[in-house]
Amino acid sequence: MQSWLDRLKNKQTPVSTWADRRRNEALEVLASVGTDTTWIELSRHYNGFVREVAVRELCSHPSPEALVALIDRLNDWVPQIRDLATAGLEHYLSPSHLQALLLAVEPLIALAARRRADHGKTLHATRTVLQSPIIRDEVQANFLTRQGKAARYLFELLLESDPAPEALLRNALAHREVTVRLMAVPACQLLPVVQTRRLLLEALSQPSAKFRVCVLRALLPLLDDPRPVLCEALLDASPSIRNLARWAAPSSKVDAAAVLADRLKQDLPIRKHDWLGVLGLAAELNIELEPQWLKQALHSTYLTVRHAAINAAPDSQLPELLRALDDPSDKVFTAAIARLNKQPWALVKAGLDAKLDRDWHDLSAMRRSALLHLRPLWQQAAYLLARLDAEPALQAFWLRQLNMWCDRQYQMVDPVTSKAERAELTERLRALAVRGLIDSNNVARVV
Repeated sequence: MQSWLDRLKNKQTPVSTWADRRRNEALEVLASVGTDTTWIELSRHYNGFVREVAVRELCSHPSPEALVALIDRLNDWVPQIRDLATAGLEHYLSPSHLQALLLAVEPLIALAARRRADHGKTLHATRTVLQSPIIRDEVQANFLTRQGKAARYLFELLLESDPAPEALLRNALAHREVTVRLMAVPACQLLPVVQTRRLLLEALSQPSAKFRVCVLRALLPLLDDPRPVLCEALLDASPSIRNLARWAAPSSKVDAAAVLADRLKQDLPIRKHDWLGVLGLAAELNIELEPQWLKQALHSTYLTVRHAAINAAPDSQLPELLRALDDPSDKVFTAAIARLNKQPWALVKAGLDAKLDRDWHDLSAMRRSALLHLRPLWQQAAYLLARLDAEPALQAFWLRQLNMWCDRQYQMVDPVTSKAERAELTERLRALAVRGLIDSNNVARVV
């Protein structure tokens, strides 16, 4: 290394060319190495002379981190540096450097997408080393801990070199990375039917509905009697699993409504998963649950169960929908608002008025606005005017609410409020404006 620097110094000439300036700049940078910078950092320096020295040093002092830096320099824009990095990489192409190669999996994947030079030989050589039988167990153990592209890369190379891949596929079907699980499903289909069926049945218990749909779609044609699997899938918590099961049920002479009826004859569910399956299938088949089931679901400790119960509740359960407006979960509250918004105003009015009268001042701004907007437009004004009359001590507050309501209006569409009631409300707003209690410009927007 020192002899190389000496030769570089001997080439110094009065600054005249671009190359001379770069060479002299490199000498200044290299003089400070070891204090504020490392060779790995300098291997990314914009000065090619600096990068060349850094790559030589990294080749002389092998380490996992040095390997990562060398892989990066394999795509350097200077051919001589690429050649140096390629020569340095040869040291790592043996099973004894497994840990360094595993650390460099992501850089190797990135290198495959770079096109400044042909990296095919390097990528093939590293892949061959990682497929060595003597280190297969270590590579597979590392594969189980990886995520993303690295996990997919290791799965592919392990599968490619495995003559009996059932154990690998079982691990892949339970991998933390869902894309690896999805890759494993078509790979299982290349095995004998008995092995494929066994692996896919085990995989049905894994998380991720997207993955289980893929498994179920591959599994159903392999089953001698798919009815037990379909009956279980019809009551799955995932809508996508239920949809696939409902699509496949007729061809296997499975009646989804009968499956639900049989379940409703049993005890009430305890687990969240079971509740979601029953509520979801009932909603999809438009089958009304018994009041006892619905009431129990609406009072469940699980937020997702209460939300599903709102969607499964029939219109006849209006009192339960109104009670759901008190739910602490905004998600459940919003679902109840959406259901009530489809009900006739005459049926909702009494319960909504009671809720607003009781809780207006305690409600969050979001909930107060949502409840108010359940009312037809002119009924909103009617309610605010009624509260103004009922609470003279809070006159300033209700006048401010009326003023903001007028300011928010743009196109007034209200098919519910009669013309006579509308005229009466308009006169009241004008009277308040004449007295200067609310802004006349805002009132002009609605009258």
